[in-house]
Amino acid sequence: MKVNYLVFKLNLQPNTIIDFKINGEFDYLTNELVPTVLDHVIGIKQENSLFELLPRKFDEDGFEEEYKKLKAITLKLHGLYNKILLNYKEDGEIHYTKEFLRLNENCMRVRSEFEKKYPSIKKAYNLINDEKMEEELNFEFDNKIGTGITHLRKFYKIKLYKEIFKKKSISLLNLKAYYKPSTENIFVESESESDAMDYIIELENIINNNPYTSAQIGMININPIYDLISFDQEKYSEISFVIVYPNGNPSLDRHNILKKSEAKELHTTLYGADGQPLKLESIEEELNEQAKKGYLKSIVVKGNSKGKEVIKKIKKITNLNTIF
Repeated sequence: MKVNYLVFKLNLQPNTIIDFKINGEFDYLTNELVPTVLDHVIGIKQENSLFELLPRKFDEDGFEEEYKKLKAITLKLHGLYNKILLNYKEDGEIHYTKEFLRLNENCMRVRSEFEKKYPSIKKAYNLINDEKMEEELNFEFDNKIGTGITHLRKFYKIKLYKEIFKKKSISLLNLKAYYKPSTENIFVESESESDAMDYIIELENIINNNPYTSAQIGMININPIYDLISFDQEKYSEISFVIVYPNGNPSLDRHNILKKSEAKELHTTLYGADGQPLKLESIEEELNEQAKKGYLKSIVVKGNSKGKEVIKKIKKITNLNTIF
């Protein structure tokens, strides 16, 4: 049975790269220190020139137990919040009891611990906005009674996220993946680009949320390596893209500003003159040049198409032996 591996590029921040290059230790950084960090945060096993990533298997029972603990104290907090809200409606006075204040502190502490154990759950805060959460769960809050709202909103976003997405993205680190130090590539075994991207997002979160990682190599980002970037229509009035600092192959001359300024990212937005469509050929050429190296972090277009706006194909390989 043929197995597909989707290819990604691990990128370090410019200050880290420059510091190690100045000291003649860039090879040590990529070949020894990055694997050491990966071993610390998720575990690795060396296989020839590759390191297999060995994250802990998702503990579903442990997740449910921690979630129920958080839910129980949050429901109690919400009950006390509702009493404060009712009193405010009746007499216009806001009175936070000691019990409520202590419980709010405890809820925030328990939620913080929960986030550290299951960092991908924090995606709930971006995917579900306040309006959707309040509409779906029919809750009433008053911003004048501000204490407790932050935790309550975050918990109920977690609850809604858990119900909508089940535990798919929480447990995706069960996929197989490998890191190759010499190219800084990560290979994710998957037939689904979406699953592989979710894996990478989860992996990136785990690495960046670990204090040991920050102290050793700073923050990282992991981008897909694309075989192809192309546009699905003729007329775009605006195209925005983000390119990260090049820490592998030399950057193109026109992006020397990234190196000279030691900036971690270049955010570019192209506008058509007077709202006219942009000429796409040179833009596609530029984006493909960066995308094939793993430096294209994101792309957003604006136009009139109702279909798929940007065609993006992540590079796939079928045999890890070919990359030794």
